[in-house]
Amino acid sequence: MVFDSDIENKVFRRRLMKEIAPGMPVNFSFYSPSIKVQVMQHAETLPGANGRYVGNAVTIEFVPEDAAAVERVREYVWHWEEYNDFTAVRKINHLRRGVDPESVAGILERVKGVDRRAAAKVSEVLEPDELLQIIEAEDVKDLARLPGVGEKRAQAIVEFYRNERSGRLFLYAANRNDRFRGLPVITEIDPAGDIEEQVWEHAARAQALGSPDPLSGEEPPGHTTVRDANLLNPLPMTPSLMGRSVYYPEQIELFAETLERIVVGGERLAGVDALRIQRGKIFHTADLPGVGAKTKARVMASGLLDDEYTFENLYAIPGVTEAQARTIAEAVYEKRVRSGRTEVRVP
Repeated sequence: MVFDSDIENKVFRRRLMKEIAPGMPVNFSFYSPSIKVQVMQHAETLPGANGRYVGNAVTIEFVPEDAAAVERVREYVWHWEEYNDFTAVRKINHLRRGVDPESVAGILERVKGVDRRAAAKVSEVLEPDELLQIIEAEDVKDLARLPGVGEKRAQAIVEFYRNERSGRLFLYAANRNDRFRGLPVITEIDPAGDIEEQVWEHAARAQALGSPDPLSGEEPPGHTTVRDANLLNPLPMTPSLMGRSVYYPEQIELFAETLERIVVGGERLAGVDALRIQRGKIFHTADLPGVGAKTKARVMASGLLDDEYTFENLYAIPGVTEAQARTIAEAVYEKRVRSGRTEVRVP
């Protein structure tokens, strides 16, 4: 790894200790989409960390559930910082490491197109309060006169913070494939309208991003997240509609119901069960020995709901062995016992 300086490295580590806290979403961005794909499985299976793909090909989000999960996330970060020469965690909450989000650099570097050098030049002539006053007044001319900014960057800064204040929300679906086949599907949410109807229309368009065949190996999973008007980050504690380019009716209904609670009711959610609206959630929350990707795909394509993962139903799926059916059913049973629900039967 090549750090900008030892001081910056120390600032980054101290800030990381402060940033990662139970229930608070933290985003980590990697240099390479292909490397991100390689480490994604580790992030998704980190106990209690709720690691999930964000949708811009290089970012993973964690929402640690407790102090133990916080430590696991920190260990994950240190591992990839120290042992991977090709990529590293370079951003926390989409800011360069060590940058104070309330400083001039922190205010400007959030804006796409404003680089480190331009922010540093502005830092030499303005205090954060003075910069915020110009931005709030949407004074493009004064911003453009600042060293290193110019008219295009000034327009981008004003637009970014206008969007931040607007409160507009969007459903954003991107193909998880790093080759990014097809443009993302973006739908603005009208809180006063029928949320469920808007979600159904969005899901129908989003499914076109991938293969309609649930067993197809050509298109990796994609998902829909809720984003603000800048479309840079998913909103904190919001659910994801996830699937192998196939969204099942009960998933869409649950996603719409949960979304309405967040958009209209203002709820904040955390945890895999609350944040992930997907079929076969057990595959993402438990280590199932002997159950590979092909078996998982067969179960997902069977149309069974998670509540229907009994031994009899699983064993009836072509290609699923008795041992695999028993393993999956037992994992579901154990999960339901822990949550106080025991309606799943295992022979």
